[in-house]
Amino acid sequence: MSFVGSGIPCVEITVVKNPGLGFSIAGGIDQDASKNPFSTNDKGIFVTKVASGGPAELGGLQVGDKILEVNGYDVTMATHKHAVKLLSKEKETQVMLKVTRPSIIRGR
Repeated sequence: MSFVGSGIPCVEITVVKNPGLGFSIAGGIDQDASKNPFSTNDKGIFVTKVASGGPAELGGLQVGDKILEVNGYDVTMATHKHAVKLLSKEKETQVMLKVTRPSIIRGR
């Protein structure tokens, strides 16, 4: 476990593309935060689906994870479109994520 920003506990996850990442996201500062199913009124980027047996699952990503960084870029105040752009860069063969989840915060 590591910490980002103002001491938010997080885990680092590497997802190796094969050929895609195997997960979907929702959220962003340009989205309606009242529809966030994981954290009411949180405009963060959240993992909504993880393909069974896919690269994201193999890397340890879970539904409900809040993505804080993508390849070193802070996405805590990103639009949905910007987060997708960072995740889907064609030249990247893997994506390094920093995520937080309720079980990490409770175990603090």
